[in-house]
Amino acid sequence: MIQGQDQSGSSGLTEERIQFTDEALDWKTAVRRCGAPLVEQGAVESSYVEAVIETAQKMGPYFDLGKGIAMPHARPEAGANAQALAMLRTRTPVLLLDQADHAIDVFIMLAATDTNSHLAMLQKLAGVLTDDARVERMKAATTAAEVLAVFDEA
Repeated sequence: MIQGQDQSGSSGLTEERIQFTDEALDWKTAVRRCGAPLVEQGAVESSYVEAVIETAQKMGPYFDLGKGIAMPHARPEAGANAQALAMLRTRTPVLLLDQADHAIDVFIMLAATDTNSHLAMLQKLAGVLTDDARVERMKAATTAAEVLAVFDEA
């Protein structure tokens, strides 16, 4: 893969980057598990995932978007090599920073190589996350193909 390039289209999400688990996870494990496909594919370095955790410990749950959805991300210089997304759907809500008021069941990790080039990806993501019906379909999905179908809607 060429640095800064991603082969997943405008959503930044691919089937192999979408995971589901019935396991009860702590928040750090959930963030690491969500980021694992990005590390494996070279879209981010492991330092990027660790920077997400370190920043949350310092700044609080900055990536809690509401609706049980979190978008863990770090600064591009923390180890982002490409614009990409990865998703982890947990059947048991994860308490972000061990706080009950930050229960998360969808983690969508964002990787961006600079402050502007990922805007198309964010627009696509915002289109899903601001539509309650699409959020519900995303959360009800049991396969990666079903999740991608929600993102591919016009």
